[in-house]
Amino acid sequence: MSTEEGTITKVSGDKAWVRIRRSSMCENCGSQTVCSSLGGGETMEAEALNTPNGQVGDRVLLKISTKSLVKISFVFYMFPVFFLIAGVITGMKLAKSYSLEPELGALLLGLLGCALSAFIIKLFANRVKKNKDYTPEIIKTVQKAV
Repeated sequence: MSTEEGTITKVSGDKAWVRIRRSSMCENCGSQTVCSSLGGGETMEAEALNTPNGQVGDRVLLKISTKSLVKISFVFYMFPVFFLIAGVITGMKLAKSYSLEPELGALLLGLLGCALSAFIIKLFANRVKKNKDYTPEIIKTVQKAV
């Protein structure tokens, strides 16, 4: 299980938005530079289940299951790679059957594979959004807001 400490910035019903500094979960990630270049910066906000009913300004401890984190990471990072490679290989083989240049077939089916993976990831993301197993949870309040 992975834990992070952060500050609640917004509360709505049984959910809270927690601003966390990129630290233990991010320090070994190979995609740190990608997050930063996409505007991630030093902090990020995560929507979490507000189990202890924290209030805005409270310092809290979040947890997310490592199994869920690995599964999400695999789908978001590896599916596009697999579908691209499968599309390129299939495109090269099918192109010969249709008297096309193998590179053109590889390009077209590689792009189709990427588009298909984006569609599958979108479906997975919608399912994950509704599943509490993939949602971070506030497990305790470290310091109440002043």
